[in-house]
Amino acid sequence: MEWKLTREPLASLAADAIIVFHTEDRESTQGCAHEVNQALEYRISSLISEGEIRGSLGEVTILHNWGKIPSKRVLVTGLGKEDKTDLRRLKNAVAEAARKAQAVGIKQLGIDCPFYMIERYNSVDVIQAIVEGVELGSYQHHSYKSDIKKKEMEVVWLSLDELPQSVFEAGIERGQVFARATNLARFLAHEPGNYLTPDKLAEQAKQIAEKRGLSIDIFTKDRLAEHGMNGLLAVSRGSANPPRMIILSYYGAPDSKEVLGLVGKGVTFDSGGLQIKPGAKMDTMKGDMAGAAAVLGAMDAIGKLKPHCNVIAIIPACENLTGSDAYRPGDVLQTYSGKTVEVHHTDAEGRIVLADAISYAKRLGATKLVDVATLTGAVVVALGYETAGLMTNDDEWGHEVKTAARIAGERVWELPMYDEYEAYVKSEIADLKNDAGSPAGAIQGGMFLKQFAEDTPLVHLDIAGTASSGKNNGIHPKGATGSSVRTLIQLAMRFG
Repeated sequence: MEWKLTREPLASLAADAIIVFHTEDRESTQGCAHEVNQALEYRISSLISEGEIRGSLGEVTILHNWGKIPSKRVLVTGLGKEDKTDLRRLKNAVAEAARKAQAVGIKQLGIDCPFYMIERYNSVDVIQAIVEGVELGSYQHHSYKSDIKKKEMEVVWLSLDELPQSVFEAGIERGQVFARATNLARFLAHEPGNYLTPDKLAEQAKQIAEKRGLSIDIFTKDRLAEHGMNGLLAVSRGSANPPRMIILSYYGAPDSKEVLGLVGKGVTFDSGGLQIKPGAKMDTMKGDMAGAAAVLGAMDAIGKLKPHCNVIAIIPACENLTGSDAYRPGDVLQTYSGKTVEVHHTDAEGRIVLADAISYAKRLGATKLVDVATLTGAVVVALGYETAGLMTNDDEWGHEVKTAARIAGERVWELPMYDEYEAYVKSEIADLKNDAGSPAGAIQGGMFLKQFAEDTPLVHLDIAGTASSGKNNGIHPKGATGSSVRTLIQLAMRFG
């Protein structure tokens, strides 16, 4: 998809379609929409007065040109109430319009940049939001059907009357980097488990490292054993596909001792182990590596943007299956940190593999940590599918991650980690246990991981609800969403 700047009004642009905006609290069109409305002999106004165009958020009405303007179609897109329109809403509205345009075969698209958004926000941020809206909203998950034919847009024209070329270029670059990193994570999380094994995930990381000039190290099974990473080794024992520990490094601030550690859960398929999950929807467990996908997507963008910061990414990759050597309830594991873990449930495997990764990130010099994981169904019960759970052992660091998420337009909500919750992870025969049943299920995961971060500031993001969408919704297509990628990129840019 190619982005181009045009100084001419959209009403005179020759394209397959143009997007103009309308808000639900206005009885008439304004700005570019008003110009197009005039050219169409007030047909948009007529539909507004008849209630067919309401301007509600995400509403898209397709009109033909009746031979009045060069563009073949006009997509009148609702932004909701004007005073509530922010960059997140703009992004989602653009995404809905772009998805509809693509569905009807639009190849060349023109887009209005609402003047009141430019007045309200930084111009680069507005352009970035529009670019993300188009590129995230029009994303199509790959298919293994033999006869599939994708409809893809080729050129998008952004109409900017007075803004400098440099502003356009900066917004386009940032929008494309953020969107394409998110789409990379979507691609990985959507891959079937037989296509994306731990070894194949490591190959994907190698490709990113080569493309972006990142350092990479990959631990195979033997090296994991040498380092005593028995948590990751135990979870992987039921699978014929051996585990990998993937380490990516970016040092953009060699003068700084501060190092951001990103840890992503990379369980490429999760059956639940011996305490196997129900069969219904087990096929979706190919996405249990969405945390790893988010970290890889973020590292791809960090390598492209080259912020002034240092970042280490650690991805423990394995499968949790039911083979003859699978780890068992009641087993006691000695993790890389030296702490022992009693296994109460084999489907609480994510926190076990993350424990080794968090400890190793600290060993490599990480001074601040964020882990991203599809860790618990309990976070879905608590927060649904719109918001990721955030837990932290450091209020200041937690606030910084929440700020990055807000700027990125991704919703997080903090759950408490009071000392009293530690009772849930105490074991009678080991240092810790990995599960204590239903109460505070999401918080249990955070409290467990906190024991391995110790005094290092940690934010735990539980994305079990946000990693996948059950339907097309704004920037999210049905399926893998790429949750947390843009938050991690923003965090790295602010970390420098």
